[in-house]
Amino acid sequence: MQCDQVLKSLRAGVVPVDHVDLIQVGRVGEQSTLSKDLLHIIKGGSSVRFVTGDYGSGKTFIGEVTRQHGIKQGLVVATAALAPDKRLQAKTGETRNLYSALVRSFSTKARPNGKALVNIVERFILTTLREAHVNNVGPEAHIAHRLRDFEELAGGFDFIKVIQRYWLGLENQDDELKSTALRWLRGEFTNLSDARTGLGVRSIINYRNFFSGLKMLCQFIRMAGYPGLLICLDEMVALYELSHKQTRINNFNEILNIVNDCLQGQVYGMGFVFIGTPEFVYDEKKGLYSMPALKSRLALNRMATQGLTDVSGPVIELQPLQEVEMDELMHKLRHVQAYGVVEDYLIDDIVLWQFMLKCRAVHGQQYFLNPRLAIKTLLDLLAVIAQNPNVNIDDLIAGIS
Repeated sequence: MQCDQVLKSLRAGVVPVDHVDLIQVGRVGEQSTLSKDLLHIIKGGSSVRFVTGDYGSGKTFIGEVTRQHGIKQGLVVATAALAPDKRLQAKTGETRNLYSALVRSFSTKARPNGKALVNIVERFILTTLREAHVNNVGPEAHIAHRLRDFEELAGGFDFIKVIQRYWLGLENQDDELKSTALRWLRGEFTNLSDARTGLGVRSIINYRNFFSGLKMLCQFIRMAGYPGLLICLDEMVALYELSHKQTRINNFNEILNIVNDCLQGQVYGMGFVFIGTPEFVYDEKKGLYSMPALKSRLALNRMATQGLTDVSGPVIELQPLQEVEMDELMHKLRHVQAYGVVEDYLIDDIVLWQFMLKCRAVHGQQYFLNPRLAIKTLLDLLAVIAQNPNVNIDDLIAGIS
């Protein structure tokens, strides 16, 4: 079943959300840098990293590997892909959509596939109830006491009230009240009057407090016993493709706020990984480099020239896979397709080598720059062989274009 899901995802041109280790090759330096970021977050630090690469180069794969690694390290991990209806800054609901998608995707060791918000909230509440019992104080008052630092944050009083309301729903077995509290935490209220009626709050999540809301959730997550929050945002090129200049600037300003707070250490236990194509970063008309402040913060290492690399800076440029890494990847794919049974390989090493030579001849440098091309071609070839045992494999390879 694990192999089937991996194969289905790869044939569709997407990254599998589980068991990426089955096909993981190369990217040692990049993964080492991102792993250090995770450790830094766990120790209470903050990080921000941009991963760039052309379509099919493996940047989403790197993001998924980082996500799974973060979950294994005990972090709460949130992921989302930007789209026309999901942006960092927009007055017409797109920011709220992105916020909601991120919170719904909260993943932990216990809930690795998302929807972990309930676990986080109830873990905090149960810990608070135990402390309240030991100290002989009321649960509602002790929730307010534990979250007293939130009073200094924008929307902090409302956050405290929402957690208290969730506890009340838990105490009275009122599922509707719990659901209403979770809706507020996920940023799903579209107007303030509904939130005020349901919870007695005076604010909701919108484009004005997107980042503030995430920082507050991160602080709450740490108080619930998790080391921190990692946020992975894919398809950042959606911002580059925005046609309205001021809209792009508004979104880039939000990224600048995130970069400044993370690099200056103003947030604790929080990290961001932004994933996008090179033009999203480097284009000086429509990319991040169009803003001098971001260009200076994301500047590449000028000493890394003439074949030298540096993957420790804020921007990680994915380099082409090496020949030995591509060979290893093709062998791993054959192994996965055979469910790990060597005797069930549909092609031997000689035929696999012929396939790789043909791909290199057809795709040229793209064979190394865009592994997705070779992955899909090999899996399509193996699928045809599996369903047509008498087919002439040499003819199939010769027909690759």
